[in-house]
Amino acid sequence: MDLVFNISGTNGDIEINLTPEAVNCLDDSLGVIVFPFYDGKFIMTFHMAKKAWKFPAGHREEEESVLECALRKAFEETGAILKNVIPLGYYIVKTKEGSKKTAIYMSDVDKFEPKPPWSETGAVKIFYEIPENISHEDDVYKILINHIKNLKKE
Repeated sequence: MDLVFNISGTNGDIEINLTPEAVNCLDDSLGVIVFPFYDGKFIMTFHMAKKAWKFPAGHREEEESVLECALRKAFEETGAILKNVIPLGYYIVKTKEGSKKTAIYMSDVDKFEPKPPWSETGAVKIFYEIPENISHEDDVYKILINHIKNLKKE
């Protein structure tokens, strides 16, 4: 199974690294993306500004660990309280301006609570497959969902 992918994305070249070594190199990540699962299906949220479905993701705040960021972003965007949070690796988007590293996590949802009223996301929905209208036009979501499905089979 491939664990390193290099693709051309809409915002630059993307390297996805899902190796065991990558899991130990997340502390310098500027942000996170979380793939939350509930009853074996994944949770996505509708981002009102982008008018697209997305997984919880965002930038780290000062003094915040990568894991704390993952927990915060999942709650802020979906109302999910996570359990069994597992790091998968990272992806790096390389542009002319520089590169941005994002940590990748998957988790189970323990329970849902109301999202904060200032949340920038709208509807929260359970999906079996990636919907048509997603926030990333590149293959990042597809590669990561396929990887997660393979992990869950093991």
